[in-house]
Amino acid sequence: MCSLTESELEPELVRTPLDPSAIKVCKKCKEKPPCVNLRGSDTYCKTCFLTAVHHKFRATLGKHKAMRPGESVCIAYSGGGASTALLHLLKTGIESDHKKLLFKPVVLHVDEGAIFKLDPKQRIENIREKLDYIAAHFPFKVYVSTLEQSQRVVEYKGDGELDLEFEAERTNELYESIENIKESSAKEEFINCIRRHTILEGAEKINCAKIFTGENATKISIDLLTGVSLGKGGNLAQEVGFWDKRNAAITVLRPLRDVPAKELALYTVFHRLESFGEPTIGTGKESLFSIRKLTEDFLVGLQNDFPATLSTVFKTSDKLQAHQERMVEGNQSCVLCDGTLDTEVDQHNALQATQWSTIVSSRGKALDTDDLNPASLDFLDLTSLKLTNPSCNPDPSNDECCGQGDGSCKTKKPLSKTDLMSLACYSCMRTVSNFKSMEKIPRKLHEQVQRTRNRNAMKNEIQDFLL
Repeated sequence: MCSLTESELEPELVRTPLDPSAIKVCKKCKEKPPCVNLRGSDTYCKTCFLTAVHHKFRATLGKHKAMRPGESVCIAYSGGGASTALLHLLKTGIESDHKKLLFKPVVLHVDEGAIFKLDPKQRIENIREKLDYIAAHFPFKVYVSTLEQSQRVVEYKGDGELDLEFEAERTNELYESIENIKESSAKEEFINCIRRHTILEGAEKINCAKIFTGENATKISIDLLTGVSLGKGGNLAQEVGFWDKRNAAITVLRPLRDVPAKELALYTVFHRLESFGEPTIGTGKESLFSIRKLTEDFLVGLQNDFPATLSTVFKTSDKLQAHQERMVEGNQSCVLCDGTLDTEVDQHNALQATQWSTIVSSRGKALDTDDLNPASLDFLDLTSLKLTNPSCNPDPSNDECCGQGDGSCKTKKPLSKTDLMSLACYSCMRTVSNFKSMEKIPRKLHEQVQRTRNRNAMKNEIQDFLL
């Protein structure tokens, strides 16, 4: 039984909250009056606050030794406050700092108007408004691409002319592929995958081996809990860490990961930076719209009463490390997120239980009764009981193949969810399971799955002849 009496608890219950206006001097310099209250008694003057934000940015780059002199880096610019603040920090580091940044930033903007099927004229106006602002305030080269045409990257020279055309067929294809997904959480994850692939392909087009993104500490904290809820444990370190090395040729870096969203917002206000935030599919929706939206509202709401919430969650992300054995070159990766496949494991787990339930429910009486014997379940190979066995050649009587031995077979066999789920990680399997029709997936994804499936089928056929 609790030994505290009502009188002993009373001082805690009637404690008055701290009044930030009662603090008269900056916590850092002890001289100037404060103008920023970050949390509790942490109040700073404008100069000390801006210096602290800039130091966090430089310290993050410095401790990871991420960049080399003369190296080109692609800056993923969305138009929001975080990416605008990143451009300003880079400009300051190159022009004004005592120890100047010696690498060369190149800005890449990816237009996402196809998600909402916006009018081409409206999309051009939105793009030109952002690019004009960059060209007028930052001395960097600017390129633009679109979510539905990732292979087309156009340079903007600041003269108002933009050689960018929208193909209605590609726009409709992307829009229908998103509408083809049932749940909102799966839609958000699918869009994130498409956006990531577009940025990577754009960086490759402009010859950049590294990419800077504007993900901040607040977003990373939300991504961490969302990733745990969506089953991204195997690849979570890549999504919330400083390095993202899921792509063998291009590395994604997060130099703002130590700066909370509140500090970045204040940074843009003090420097009078203009941002062009565009709505997402979750903008203005209620908390139950998706898992990510619910997690965001939960963490931000908890942060109001407990100021250490986001920092505690964020520090957990620093302890995550990628599984080095799974990142060995040659290992198969997920066709959606490029993460290592975490579905091929020897130990019994929840995924195997789900697969076994699916097999029993789908095959029913067609399943061999010997497999249901409790004595043989420990030795059962689930891969031998797949619902479908994809093959390079749909006609078993025809031994000839049109490929060159590298998975380039052109045989067009309709894809099923089983084909795609076998090439996806545990988290992306949930996204695939929400596809209403496999005929409406993006063309590029369809070709990648077809190529990988044919290559795996060829490998299985010659497996017995390999040394």
